[in-house]
Amino acid sequence: MFEGRRKLFWTLAGGIFVADQVTKLLLWQQPGGARPDIVLVPHVLRIISHGGNVRGALGLGPSGPLFYIIAAIAGLAAVAIFFLSTDSRKTLAHIALGMLAGGALGNLLDRIVLGVVRDFVDLHWGESLHWHTFNVADAAICVGFVLIVYDTFFGSADQRAKEKAASPASESMRRGK
Repeated sequence: MFEGRRKLFWTLAGGIFVADQVTKLLLWQQPGGARPDIVLVPHVLRIISHGGNVRGALGLGPSGPLFYIIAAIAGLAAVAIFFLSTDSRKTLAHIALGMLAGGALGNLLDRIVLGVVRDFVDLHWGESLHWHTFNVADAAICVGFVLIVYDTFFGSADQRAKEKAASPASESMRRGK
């Protein structure tokens, strides 16, 4: 039913969704409702207590879940359109789309069930530089977006170079014929 790279899309989307939900569940289902505050790398990375993000990426946008639920559904529809129209041989595109889909589904479920997105990764440099708190879904969405941009601008050139290197004409030229 699902061949090669399309199977990769479904595996990544499902894997990211599950990893996102499991990490959130583990961190939010502590005895007595307590949430951890765990330092992983001093002055750089920690897992923190967070009440939930009612806004969008980077804390921007309106508060309230309805806007983001609609945006996530629209984003998933766009991913579906690109998935269905993307050549099944484009591995990087399928990886990126799988990451986008898994991340969007993870945050969408939070918005529908809780009205907020559960963020817990606190990345900072000392006390001076701080990134907005995020989660597994957010990270997957960001990496997926970067991969889509890369594939859009450089993926075709990479594919043409690989095809040219593998073509019979290239092989005969390398042999000096």
